[in-house]
Amino acid sequence: MSNRFVRKSHFRHVFGKGSKKEQTYYDLKISCNGDGQHIAASDKYIIYATSGGGGPCAVIPYGKGGRYGLGTSKLNIHTSKTSDFAFSPFKSNLVATGAEDCMVGVTLLPEDPTKFSGEPESSSTLEGHQKKVDFVQWHPVANGILGTLAHDGYAKVWDVEESKEVLEMDFGSAGTCFEWNTNGSLCTSALGNKSSIIWDPRSPKPAYKWKTQFSNGKNIFHDNIDLFGVGGSKMGCHEYHLYDLKKLSEPVTEFEVDDNAGMMLTYYDPDTKMLYIGSKGGSQVKYWELTKKGQMHKLSMHSLNKGIKGFFFMPKRFCDWKQCEIAKSLMVFRDYVEPVNFIVPRKSSLFAADLYPATYAGAPALDGASWLSGENKEPVKKSMDPKKKDESVGGVKVISKAELLAENKALKAKIKALEAKLASK
Repeated sequence: MSNRFVRKSHFRHVFGKGSKKEQTYYDLKISCNGDGQHIAASDKYIIYATSGGGGPCAVIPYGKGGRYGLGTSKLNIHTSKTSDFAFSPFKSNLVATGAEDCMVGVTLLPEDPTKFSGEPESSSTLEGHQKKVDFVQWHPVANGILGTLAHDGYAKVWDVEESKEVLEMDFGSAGTCFEWNTNGSLCTSALGNKSSIIWDPRSPKPAYKWKTQFSNGKNIFHDNIDLFGVGGSKMGCHEYHLYDLKKLSEPVTEFEVDDNAGMMLTYYDPDTKMLYIGSKGGSQVKYWELTKKGQMHKLSMHSLNKGIKGFFFMPKRFCDWKQCEIAKSLMVFRDYVEPVNFIVPRKSSLFAADLYPATYAGAPALDGASWLSGENKEPVKKSMDPKKKDESVGGVKVISKAELLAENKALKAKIKALEAKLASK
């Protein structure tokens, strides 16, 4: 009898499944500027930087693969190359963009993706950075709050509804990432001077700053208690470090990921505790599972036909539970984007509750003013179980400024009509 111990895991046999040509978005002109993922998506749209005068972004419908070419609709908000983009987690047709013109754009696209032909419903620009904007990230819990990090070493927080800067911090060095933790109470950045920082944007001082071994590092929070750090080492390879937030002076765990020299691409799924790592120019996406003891166990890898330029992972709620999808991604190449789904092989067609804990619902738990005043709340979650799909915990209704103005106008008209009716009696 073998004494070999086999670690129990639901995700031991996860595999990546590429897409057929008709599901792939091809004949694209993708401009891969900056350190970001070069693409963003919602359940309605895909956006990426493209060639042309100023800083145009191509905007295409999500889920509608095929050839796009020169007829692709473009969004022209910036005067220089666009470097990063992010769709609001609460409104899938609201997108933020950052560019080399030092501006941050906030654009409302049509609800129906097929109706976008270059003219947005509305758009505004946020001014304040002195160098190109490298990263834009929406707050995961508070409505209307946006974080940005620019090449001038300044991180800023904006109230999008009021179109104004509300918070700022000077890092003294450009960063290579900007990430919120799950409830938006903290942010982290890896800096170009081989250091990392964690801070509460509402506080005037950093929560913690420490030296790392990484160049071009990426930081990711894990359940608000740990931090992943990945990046290039002195030996020219990629390394992974896991830090305890209570003791950031040295990592709890560290190991070598690969010997690729390209900028790292990372995605962490808090539901499955899985970390996906790729690199720009690399043709493999590797994935690990984090255990409760803080150890990372390599599961497998997905091999691609060419080196990728970036990738983007969709929110879990858009995965197809009938196919046992646990992650839905878009892999970016020079002239096409391929959907790749990660699947747990199961024979049963029933809902697999062990694969799908309650997940991020895409609904705000706070309004922006409450968060700015110091309040914190955990993200609103929902069940993936089709029998419980309408159940969620907490949340506030998302109402944009434009919607409030329209509602106010309608109420005034109603009051005016009532006054006229009373006057006629």
